[in-house]
Amino acid sequence: MWEGGAGGAVGAGGGAVYGRGRAPGRRPTTASRQTYVTGNAARHASLEVRKLLSLTAAEMLDAPPQSLTFRNGTISHNGNSVLLADVVKAARREGRVPKVSYQYVAPLVPLYHHFAFGFAAQAVLVEVNVKSGETKVLKIIAANDVGRVINPLALQGQVEGSLSMGLGMALQENFELKDGVVQTDTLYKCRLPTIDQTPEVISFFVEAETKDGPYGAKGVGELASIPTAPAIINAIHAATGVRCYSLPASKKWLKAQLEQAGVAPLAT
Repeated sequence: MWEGGAGGAVGAGGGAVYGRGRAPGRRPTTASRQTYVTGNAARHASLEVRKLLSLTAAEMLDAPPQSLTFRNGTISHNGNSVLLADVVKAARREGRVPKVSYQYVAPLVPLYHHFAFGFAAQAVLVEVNVKSGETKVLKIIAANDVGRVINPLALQGQVEGSLSMGLGMALQENFELKDGVVQTDTLYKCRLPTIDQTPEVISFFVEAETKDGPYGAKGVGELASIPTAPAIINAIHAATGVRCYSLPASKKWLKAQLEQAGVAPLAT
């Protein structure tokens, strides 16, 4: 669809991808593995602490350990309750240290030692100025399968940051070498996206719980950044008919391609 006097075009495109975490052969718990590996370690350690404190609380409430309810800083049974803080103090007096270490080992699977596959899809709306070659990303709709949302605000921030990374990859970031020497030796020279380039973001979180994740959670990590560049490139093609095969689709490059295709007026 073409727009009027400003000499522009708009187009929409989409991209999709799957990501995966890794098993213990790769030691870090970063990227898509953090929530899954560290989350499971924290969950299992918490369950062990609960078992330990249940022994003391059961004595204080004169109830079976397995019948206790832990909620909002209290431990209760049949209408009677004690503060969790008081149970901790009592446990210490009894010589029970309420501290547990737990090592979680992720499951080994035959497919490249990966686990907890996640899926993502994005749709992008762009506006291209055919005179200058400038591309503006107006809106991104992102859907991510995260298993189960653990921290909604942190997850939203992760997605928005990932989209910014993908935007920079698609349109402007370029790591340059000359005779083996790095030319883009600062973030400014690398041309990272700025806040005024941030598009409208609409996020959807798909909660298809995974079997062994903490409460069904998988992770998101770099997952949300991968479909962004393909979606933007597809949108540019939908708007102008120009296809980019080598990132970034910079303003200068796109202007030249549009002139060559006869879409934009030749530079004078």
